[in-house]
Amino acid sequence: MYKGQNVKKNRENKAIKYALAVALCVFSVGVKANTGVGLFVGEPFWGLEFKHNDIRFNVSLDDQFGLGANKSFQVSNTPLYLFVGGQYIDRNTHYMAVTSGIGAELRVKPMGFYIDVGPNLYLDEMQFELEAKAGLRVYF
Repeated sequence: MYKGQNVKKNRENKAIKYALAVALCVFSVGVKANTGVGLFVGEPFWGLEFKHNDIRFNVSLDDQFGLGANKSFQVSNTPLYLFVGGQYIDRNTHYMAVTSGIGAELRVKPMGFYIDVGPNLYLDEMQFELEAKAGLRVYF
């Protein structure tokens, strides 16, 4: 290779590196974790909820101990979403359920109000129960 070709190749490599650096910076500005914490009321329990992106965890704050987790799937560019997950509830005996349903969330930064409704399949009784909950989250 001639000296002129080396200089040209170095310039091309630098240009590619700068273009990649700028592209990474531009795309990373749009990436943002969607994390919120809030309270909810409903059936089968009321309590505290933690949401990170599309994963939600909740724990009861009433006398019926309960834990739940689910994954939500956004419906296009609407406030609607579908969800599926599971929950464990202690109502004198232990109950495990597969949860599913549809929900909607209205967001006004930094707050979000949501409503969920859906049939839950309780595995110990093999019985469906229609349950709903509503809540308020603060996003940060």
